[in-house]
Amino acid sequence: MICTSNPFGGRMRKESMTSSEQEQAHRVFIRALQHDAISCGRAGCPGPVEALDQSQTRDRIKTFELTCERCGWHTSVTGREQLMPLWDNASLELMADEHLMHQQPVCPYDDTPVVFISMPNPRRKAKYRVACFYCGRHTEMDWPPPESKR
Repeated sequence: MICTSNPFGGRMRKESMTSSEQEQAHRVFIRALQHDAISCGRAGCPGPVEALDQSQTRDRIKTFELTCERCGWHTSVTGREQLMPLWDNASLELMADEHLMHQQPVCPYDDTPVVFISMPNPRRKAKYRVACFYCGRHTEMDWPPPESKR
């Protein structure tokens, strides 16, 4: 069972979260992932929130600890692991095209920004790991894909 956090404080089981709470937690997760400013979740406190990435290097999903610098409010947000269905080739090519056009590619299943990580490749061919740190999907891909070489 994956536990997620209510962005307004306190841990909650994912089954007990309403869809609006899940959407709010997802928005906060994306803001933390992109290092954007996050407002305090306590009513009446305009304080800035520090987001610390608590994830290990090999974790499929990320966990962020959020702490208000003014009032001390504290909570955490965690991705919701959902590995199936896998990304199909069309989705991967769309994400790669967006990445090449310097736009922000997003996961087609949860609209979370995906990350392209350049992998070492001794033959000087481009190899990437594409990862969504919210749902945990990831794959490795060669660029350009074999289909485009024909």
